[in-house]
Amino acid sequence: MRKVILSAAAAVLAIVAQAHAQDGAGVGKYVWNKAESHYETGYYATEQTMVISKIDKDGLAVSQTVTPINGKTFSWHLEAPFDDKMRHASQWMSFAFSRLGENKFHNRYIMDDTKEEGAETYTIVGKKLTIEGSSVHDGKKMSYVEVWDKVE
Repeated sequence: MRKVILSAAAAVLAIVAQAHAQDGAGVGKYVWNKAESHYETGYYATEQTMVISKIDKDGLAVSQTVTPINGKTFSWHLEAPFDDKMRHASQWMSFAFSRLGENKFHNRYIMDDTKEEGAETYTIVGKKLTIEGSSVHDGKKMSYVEVWDKVE
């Protein structure tokens, strides 16, 4: 009986330790790696920076600055729980985030003006953040992979 209780206690401690190890995993500043990124629609930006300032069991805080090909830089920011509910991140874009694992989360997004919709899965391994996503353009689903390098 004592072995069973100790085994159960060890299992609970392992789960708690794993949960704490997940908090903060991936927090940092990332710069878009154009050379390693690929889009069916073609590149839309010349430069991008993302800052993830919080990732824990409750949610995340993320901001991004994008310089599109037309040169007009814009930014967005969102702090939200992992509840898959749509929230505005700017005046023109909304996101819904959910957590898939220790180093993986998912979002759905919609552009307010064009109603373009998409979904992305973020995976963070070491100093790389990879976003595998797709969006719908003129009724056709177009895939992309973005690679980001952690710089801070």
